[in-house]
Amino acid sequence: MRRPDELAVLARRVVALGIAVCVPVLVGIWFTDARSDPWVRWGYPPLLVFLAAFAWVLLQRSRWAVRAALVTLVGLELWWVLVAVGRIAQAPDAASAWASLAPTPMLDVAVCLVVGFLFQAPRTAALHGGAYALVATVAIGAALLRKPGAGDALWLTVRYGVYLGVFIALLLVLSRAKERVAAAVADAAAADATASRMREMAYRDELTGLANRRRLLEELRFQAGRVGPDHPVSVVYLDLDHFKAVNDSLGHAVGDRVLQVVAEVATEVVGPGDLLARLGGEEFVVVAPGIDGRRAALLAEQLRERLPDAIEAVVGRRVTASYGVAELTPGQDPAGALQQVDALMYRAKAAGRDRVAAAEG
Repeated sequence: MRRPDELAVLARRVVALGIAVCVPVLVGIWFTDARSDPWVRWGYPPLLVFLAAFAWVLLQRSRWAVRAALVTLVGLELWWVLVAVGRIAQAPDAASAWASLAPTPMLDVAVCLVVGFLFQAPRTAALHGGAYALVATVAIGAALLRKPGAGDALWLTVRYGVYLGVFIALLLVLSRAKERVAAAVADAAAADATASRMREMAYRDELTGLANRRRLLEELRFQAGRVGPDHPVSVVYLDLDHFKAVNDSLGHAVGDRVLQVVAEVATEVVGPGDLLARLGGEEFVVVAPGIDGRRAALLAEQLRERLPDAIEAVVGRRVTASYGVAELTPGQDPAGALQQVDALMYRAKAAGRDRVAAAEG
């Protein structure tokens, strides 16, 4: 389904395409009929310029499209009534007068009605179109009354007016249906956006914007199913050292800012295909597909070196972290994988903190 804005763009492009198709036809008519028809000789050149300008507005100045469409619509409607009355006045009798209105002038009315429904609200377009059809029918009938043999031509005029009324009714039904479709599309888009936000909330840590524990466990389960000799997957676990002292001495607002700095720096260090998550509190985990334990340990060393300086630059206090690094094994349970790197992280803390402990092997 197309969104409402896409439908508006489509309407502008369709009208512009219609003008592009009509212009060569009008030029051809001018070359063939200009000598014998003064309405074509003097009326078509400004009409062509007018239509070309309208097409340019539709394609290049979309914010002016609705106003330009209404001006064009009213102008074409007045032009058509003038041409119809003028041709009838030139004809020797009612039959030839009626014949002079087909096919182009008759089709012009239908085109104006369609354009009205493309750029106006359905109710407005129906009222506008109904008024225009009535004026056109009355103007033609009044002009034909002055010609010999007006009876049959008047009957044709009445039938033409009835057909225009039916055409307007059909356009109104289609336009109402389009409105409902557009509203349904808008509602569906809003619902989809809401669902996306809810999914995002379900998988994102509110403070740091990183993946949360739920998303981390899903990723670990997924990557454990992909592990193989040609596809190692490593896990880096980091826990900030003495973070409670930061909260106690500087306040929780500063502690939150420290966590945000960790997220910002870690996002710059990890690869584009890695998952960076906040497990909870001051604990963070990186899941790195395609990276073996040795390269993951180097990534942890990068974090270990960069984080204290970055945190100090923001909050005025150096905060270090301890790291555990291990490779996933095929089919390994997410909880087991986290326990493994958690144990390695505690080994790093026991060894003096601010260091990396990697699994052997």
